[in-house]
Order: sequence, then C-alpha cells, then structure tokens
Amino acid sequence: MIFAFPPIFGFSQQSEVQDLCFINKPEFNEKGELLPLQSYTETIERSMDFVVHSDRWVVVDPNTLKDGNGVSHPPYYYYSFFLNDDGTQRRNSYVSYPAFHHSLYIKAFLRFYHFGGNVDYLHRATDLADWNIDHSTPVSWPYGGMPYSTCAAGKMGGFVDGQAIMTDKAAIMALAYLELFQATNREKYLKAASIIAENLALTQKPEGNWSFRVDPKSGKVKEEYTSSAIYGVMLFEEMDKITRKSIFRKNRDKALNWILNNPVKTQLFNGFYEDVGADTTNRTNWDCIDLVKYLLVRKSENPTYLKSALKLNQYMERTFIDKDHLYKPAEGIREQLRCFVTMGIHSAHWASMMADFYRATGKESYRHRAVQTMNFVTYLQQVNGRILVSADNYPYYWYSCDLGVDLFLLDFLEKFPELTSENLKQ
Repeated sequence: MIFAFPPIFGFSQQSEVQDLCFINKPEFNEKGELLPLQSYTETIERSMDFVVHSDRWVVVDPNTLKDGNGVSHPPYYYYSFFLNDDGTQRRNSYVSYPAFHHSLYIKAFLRFYHFGGNVDYLHRATDLADWNIDHSTPVSWPYGGMPYSTCAAGKMGGFVDGQAIMTDKAAIMALAYLELFQATNREKYLKAASIIAENLALTQKPEGNWSFRVDPKSGKVKEEYTSSAIYGVMLFEEMDKITRKSIFRKNRDKALNWILNNPVKTQLFNGFYEDVGADTTNRTNWDCIDLVKYLLVRKSENPTYLKSALKLNQYMERTFIDKDHLYKPAEGIREQLRCFVTMGIHSAHWASMMADFYRATGKESYRHRAVQTMNFVTYLQQVNGRILVSADNYPYYWYSCDLGVDLFLLDFLEKFPELTSENLKQ
C-alpha cells in the first residue's frame, strides 16, 4: 500500500509512468523489525536506470545543458535538484555542486560498473571526471587545478560560494579521480589528483588544517573554519600508496594530528555544505561519519581510535538520529541542524558506518541497526525508480540523494553480500 502526497509534490513524467510522490507503507516481521520494500539490488538498479534516463522527465531549456563548446550533458551536470509538479526549475535549482556531488556520482557510476559490468556507467564516470578537470581553476592560480564546489547558471562559482571554492571538496574529488585511475589506468586522473594534493600540501596551515572557503585566484580566505580535514588525510595517504613514495607523509601526519586534537575532542563539526554560509551554531555529520570510518579501519594502529570513534558516534546519535518516524524502529539520520530533515542519503551513510562498527567489534547490534536503517532507505524509492530525499513531506528530488544512496548500498552489499532479497525477508 502507498500513501500519496498532494499532487503539488509530484514531478512531470514524460514517460508512461505517472510520477507522483508516494509514501510507501512499512512492512514488519513478527518481531516488529522493518522489512525492506524491495531488495537492495533492485533498489540500486531501478535508481540507476531512472537517473540515466532523467531526460525523459526533466523539463528544462536544452541550452542550459550545453558546455562552452556546445556539447550537451545530462541534467545532473548543471542541476542539483528539482521542485514543482511541472518539472521546471524553481529557486536555486539551476545550481550544481560539482566537487562534492559529482564525486559521489563518479564513485556511484564506477561502483555500479564494477557491480554489473555495464560499460556505459564507466563512461559516465569518466565523462563527468573529464568535465570537472576541464572546468577546474587555472593551474597558475594560488589554488590552481582545483574543482569548483559550485556551478551556478552554467558558470563556475556563484550562489553562496561566490568566487570561492571549498578546499575539502577538492580533496573529495581527488579521491574520486584516484578511483578512476585505478579502474582505467589513465594517467590524466592521477595527474589531476596529484595537482590537488600538491596544492593542498602548499596551502596547509601550520596547525595542519585548511581554511574552508578561499578565493582560488587571490588566495584570500572567505570562510575560515571547517572540521572537514579527513579527506586531505585520505588523499595524502592514497597518493603515497599509489606512487609508492612518502611525499605527503608529513602533511598527512600534521592534518591527522589536527583532527585528533580538535574536532575529535571538541566535536565541533561545522563547515561543509555549499548552500550554507558561515554559521557557528550549525552542526553537521558528513565528515564526522567518514572520520569514524577511517578510525575504525585503522583501529589496530592506535588504541585510542576505537574509543574516539565510539564517542563521535555518540555525538551523532545525540544530535541527528530520528527514532520517531513512519519506519521506526529503524533509525534515520538528519542532515544538519540548519536542515533538520531525516534523509535517505545520510541514513545510508550512517548505516555504512554502523557496518564498519560491526566489522571492528563483532557486535551483532551494530549489524542489526545497520540493516534496519538500510531497509528504511528502500522505502523512499518511487514507482518510477527515483529515490526521494526524505519521507518527511520534503518535496525535492536531488540527484545526490539518489546516487548517494546507490553508492552506500553498493558499499553495504560489498560488506554483507549475504543480504539478498530472500535473506532480508526472513
């Protein structure tokens, strides 16, 4: 059974499927545990099919999908979200967030290519990476060769970022480039990641962290604080691993030391989203989750890592967990204080972290909570395959909240390949 939103929350569908937003009715087993709406594999496959055929339902001026050379690209290059029942853009929807969102898309397409073998998804990953490399900042600038964190009205920069870029998002994109390099052996992706790593090494502050928003041409700081330094650590490690050198070892050590002595202790997780300006009262969880995942994988290297990971998860549970929603007792995760909405992508991200807690400790409770939350995420999928941002009457469709779910579901299936539809229904 499904519950329908009022028609205003629907999107125009130019295919045979009438696309209204539905809230799927939850199903439970005899223990009161949430069952999935459908298998994780089916969720991923239907979602991917919807995204790559989004030109069937998106109604926009086709000229807005062309780059400077007149080449047309899919809507997810230039559009982050859509509202309206007629599919047209409203407010800031003609804005995309390349460095962060496109990196998620690249990784999701690449993982799905490895999962199913369809080379079209590899091409989508490489094409999107190529576009970002071609649209990065000039290499002669103080922050040169860096991907833009915002693209507004087809132009690089704009909206809240203005002329600035985000340093942590460059590291996130560089990690996606390195995944592509390992999958394709194309030197251009290693080179692009290397340029970013070298730039971050040069612009690293003496304390080990980075300024958040910076003007890439002048080098002027536009916003100082961000807790999101773990991606620089991961990039330095991955570059040294791939090149079999220790060029960035000192930079990595400085950044990790700053993290362990600052956000790990203060739990001041702030400074992450492109559409949010400076706000010292805001709190986020995205980089906190990835930091916890980092600490759990390396818990044998330092006896404090597991303890720190547990404390950071306590911060997230205290601040963001939603236990009172239609799909309880499964836990959902809210995005941030500034947008206190329980979302599928953030719930899936947290569930992936819960899976790492299970692998690190062997405690079945972590596995159970992870599966329950992933089961909740499957209920956000619509009849045409798209995945809603949230079940909280939130009438937006975001590409990132669709492909991001796919990425974490694929990660989840790698960790728990036994979670077939048959097993999940037990």
